[in-house]
Amino acid sequence: MDAERDAKAALVIETMYRVAADLENWEQLIDALSAEGEGDGEDLSVQSIRDLAHSEDIARLLSNTEEGPLANRQPRRDIGWMVMSREGRVIAANPAARTVMEDGLGELRVGASPSFSDPANAEALHRALDQARALAGGRIILKLERDAEEGPRFAYVIPARDLPRAIGPDEVAQDAFAVVFPAIEETGRLWAAMRESFGLTAAEVRLAMKLRDGRALKEAADDLDVSVNTVRNQLRAIFEKMGLNRQSDLIRALTELSSVANAMDADGPDRGMEYAVLDAPPVRSIVLADGRRLAYREYGDPSGRAILSFHEGLGSSLMPPATQKLALEFGLRIISAERPGFGQSDPRPDYSFDGVAEDMVALCDRLGLDEIRIGALLSGTPSALRTAIRLGSRVDEVHLYSGRPPRRVDNAARNPLALFRARIETNPWVVETLFAILRLRVSPSQVEKVLRRSVAHSPSDKAFIEEHPELLGFIAAYVGEALARTSRGPADEVRAFRRGQNLTVTELRAPVVVWHGEDDVLAPLPDLLAFLGDAPKELRIKPGIGHLLTLKHWEEILRRAAA
Repeated sequence: MDAERDAKAALVIETMYRVAADLENWEQLIDALSAEGEGDGEDLSVQSIRDLAHSEDIARLLSNTEEGPLANRQPRRDIGWMVMSREGRVIAANPAARTVMEDGLGELRVGASPSFSDPANAEALHRALDQARALAGGRIILKLERDAEEGPRFAYVIPARDLPRAIGPDEVAQDAFAVVFPAIEETGRLWAAMRESFGLTAAEVRLAMKLRDGRALKEAADDLDVSVNTVRNQLRAIFEKMGLNRQSDLIRALTELSSVANAMDADGPDRGMEYAVLDAPPVRSIVLADGRRLAYREYGDPSGRAILSFHEGLGSSLMPPATQKLALEFGLRIISAERPGFGQSDPRPDYSFDGVAEDMVALCDRLGLDEIRIGALLSGTPSALRTAIRLGSRVDEVHLYSGRPPRRVDNAARNPLALFRARIETNPWVVETLFAILRLRVSPSQVEKVLRRSVAHSPSDKAFIEEHPELLGFIAAYVGEALARTSRGPADEVRAFRRGQNLTVTELRAPVVVWHGEDDVLAPLPDLLAFLGDAPKELRIKPGIGHLLTLKHWEEILRRAAA
């Protein structure tokens, strides 16, 4: 009976490994653990606050102790790896892999095959290597048995060339593969929880097998001939038996396991990202009255028309390619500021749209900006409008690009990515954790995945990205800079959106120019116009583009700003 229970536990942990390897799988699991209506109007409970505090521990657990630019980040050193030759001998290994092997598995020596205490593990390794070669890449889950009390260890088998240069050997043969282990303690907690449980039902085992094989929840429900609701209930039961009783517990477990995937994806800075940063002016900063640093970049002519620019919710002071050239050509002085907790700006302990406005007014005062135009992209809209209100007659126009108001909108009109954002906004305890994870996983390939997913429901945006793949490097650098030091800013801003449902613009005196893509499904225009009321004096709707409006029409936007 114990052996059967342990086998079921091993199946679930293996499933968790497979899911954790791909960030895109997390959404369905997080959603499955949401009770109907969870989070609506919910106040922060003691448990919620504890969850938020623990999310800071996650960031420290998975990243190196020195926070800094994306290009300088290093993977965790407690992730073990060993590179295997085609003949099954160890070519190279790091100390963490040796520690894993000595923890109940056997012995590791370079130049020889791993020596396992259990001969079945040698067979399992050879099978995994054969599978990986047959797949010509990808990740194979390897389960290595230990004694019954300790439970098995799990690892990924990947092509050795996919190991990050920062941790792997400088040169490896094309046909070499690597075995990558998470830190020893990471599966121990899950295994212990499962061993203490009463085991899984047959239906729960069947569901775990489907998830392990890469099925989505809907696909698993169809395969098992049950409703999606039944599958959700079974999934909740599985995770309760693993000690994962809340979404936050699940995210913590996925974060721990995905540290392996993070290491395998972190293959150094992308050249497109480097070029995007090299083409930009240096980041400057001022020190505010409370001692915090506020960072910004300055583009264009120092004596030109002043434009105060607000980035989007995962952005930085980095502006689209050719901004410096265009700003000089049009006689613009663009001040692109990083809101508190974004990029190089220090977090604000009481983050709010009015608090951001206070910081931006201080920046304008310090730079001597008396006549200002404001431009804001997406989630920068509320902060920009509150800043315009505080600056009063010093602002002659506010330009909003794909503006997103702090208002709830009809979920039926949203695509899946927008619905996922809505769920994040209504579950404040999960926000910090998700952005901490994103900070650790941000890479050109990951940004490309998310971007392509976000444009899937907008054919015009999808076509634009296909025509301009060079922009992926800029977008990755833009997001990477936003999360360079911390994930506090993006997380704080999502919570501010949730608190700002009653925000109004009745005090705004400056006229508003609205720029919007006709095909934008992520930031619907009717919601923005309903929020603004009579404020817009000019409406510029651009056909053939959606959420990527600014990238396509940037030159026209700057020319109009200079008018």
